[in-house]
Amino acid sequence: MQPPRIPADDAARVFELQTFGLLDSQADSGFDDISELTRRIAGTEIGIVSLVDSERQWFKSCVGAPLGQQETPRDVSFCGHTILQREPLVINDAQQDPRFADNPLVQGEPHLRFYAGFPLITSNGFAIGSLCAISRQPHQLSEIQIDSLRRLASLTLKQLEHRRDSTLLAFREQGFEPDRLRVSSEQLRSLSSLISRDQLVQKLDLLFAMEISSTFSLLRCWFRDYERVNSTMGGLVAEQYIDEAARRVVAGLPPTASVARFADAELVVLLPFTVDEGEVKAVAERILAFANHVYRIGGQSLSMSLSVGIAISRQNYTSSEAILSDTSLAVRMARKSNASSFRFINTESRAAAKETYRFESEFREALAARVMEPHFQPIVDLGTGVLVGFETLARWSGQGTTIMPSQFIPMANECGLTGEIDLLIIEKALAAMFLLAQPIPQLPICLSMNLSGVLMEDDELRERLLTLLDDNPCPPGWTVQMELVEDMFQDTSDQFNSFLNALAQRRVRICIDDFGTGYSSLARLISLPIQGVKVDRTFVSRLSDSEDSPRTLLRTMLTMLNDLGLEIIAEGVETAQQRDWLITHGAGKAQGYLFARPQPLSETIVNLQKLDYRPRAIPVERSRIKEARRRRLRSVLKLPFLDTWGDRPGPGA
Repeated sequence: MQPPRIPADDAARVFELQTFGLLDSQADSGFDDISELTRRIAGTEIGIVSLVDSERQWFKSCVGAPLGQQETPRDVSFCGHTILQREPLVINDAQQDPRFADNPLVQGEPHLRFYAGFPLITSNGFAIGSLCAISRQPHQLSEIQIDSLRRLASLTLKQLEHRRDSTLLAFREQGFEPDRLRVSSEQLRSLSSLISRDQLVQKLDLLFAMEISSTFSLLRCWFRDYERVNSTMGGLVAEQYIDEAARRVVAGLPPTASVARFADAELVVLLPFTVDEGEVKAVAERILAFANHVYRIGGQSLSMSLSVGIAISRQNYTSSEAILSDTSLAVRMARKSNASSFRFINTESRAAAKETYRFESEFREALAARVMEPHFQPIVDLGTGVLVGFETLARWSGQGTTIMPSQFIPMANECGLTGEIDLLIIEKALAAMFLLAQPIPQLPICLSMNLSGVLMEDDELRERLLTLLDDNPCPPGWTVQMELVEDMFQDTSDQFNSFLNALAQRRVRICIDDFGTGYSSLARLISLPIQGVKVDRTFVSRLSDSEDSPRTLLRTMLTMLNDLGLEIIAEGVETAQQRDWLITHGAGKAQGYLFARPQPLSETIVNLQKLDYRPRAIPVERSRIKEARRRRLRSVLKLPFLDTWGDRPGPGA
């Protein structure tokens, strides 16, 4: 027997069920009518309105052959499976279904053979139970019967919600709220009953003005998709969306909490006398569980993900402005996550958030002003010492200093701006090619540039890159190379492969960057138009270790890459000892401080004018790729592109 799975949001689903106040309630002829219609439409003996609680399924109504009890354990229930899906669950013969053949309800009373369950899905997206038809004989439903029962299930749910709302409003009018319905009543609050931004600020000011300062917590809830809903579906739908969001937030709060509509997409929750971090965390988790569920309106399914920023006042704040500012910083921290999340603010995170905000502001201004510049680090042939290329690296020159990528790339990643940096640096580097080529007209040069994951995943950014390549032909003898980090090659989508092919069609070389630090399968290496590999500097730096294992690993890696016919570039070469070892074991090219540091365009041109680019013999025997290896590789892999592997000319050649 296969028991039904318990979904991650089951606590929120059970809470939604409890708001109806139906569990263990008295018999109701209205629901008996629904059950009777169910069995008549289906042509079965039994019709049921079933509600699935945390550990049981309970029958609000059962008409036809009695089941002998009003509830069954959830782990044997068929309806427990039904609520896990949005479509009907129809089982023509349970004895022939391995999930249910040995189920106690099949083997014993009521000897169930046929089951059809239609989930009862609330407007909040929770399946609280099912409308089901049961027979002791194998049975089948026509498409018309299935459609009719689906419509009846929808009408049943509307009837349930109407009764719940009417009952709760009646209780409230009488000034009475049974404990079971207290939170449900809170859930009925609409935006009109929330306090305003000004009222919240007044409450906070009052708390700070008290002679004995009060302790409390403040949670700022920002709904991530509100702006998208507003721009695509209009203001009316957006207000319905945030109204439902408010209901869900309130449903997760204690009765003492106050909720304010603070901005279009923001609600702020005040929890008086609640300063224990564990308690506040539990409230935040309930809010996320209740809100982070699909909301359906007008045939659309909308996300209600949110970011929550939390500040706790233990007499460490003196004004509403200060604590609201901190919740704003905490929300910014939470927004960095791709999913719904919450963050607490403290001294360290406050300082970090403020510094991040300042740095991000300056960074965006620098990007908009196009002040970022490419620096060029030479790549040399290890056997001859001749210059064979440059890697283009981004630098941010501001306030008289040069800011390194290690300082601004993490910020760019958080802001999703690495793709824009790529394009700016590539644009400037392509424009500089003819200036770089003038002092060394006889040398074939490969200009290598980096592509980030953000650019690779964005259709518009990829198209802009292809346009830049089309608009900037190479000088004679020059080629362009794009470096992608190893993990990118896990992408097996058609879009990724098509983009690589678009680069190859433009005679752009493709190189794996930081090889050995990520993951790439051998199958991908040999099936994609990859010409080069850059061995990560961490392997090169460990050549000086006393242990032999780093050298053994790198030696094996170089052998494999040579067997594949891939051009090898070693990064981070700083000593002659590293250079000589790499030459001996088959690395063809290298870059690093031993040869030159990255330099701005002007200094690079000056150095090129002084360059003696005649080959220089280096007295170390080097391993070369043998043609026999390449022939063996072609015969085994039988891939056409291997015939010209490594021989493709670059743009403008």
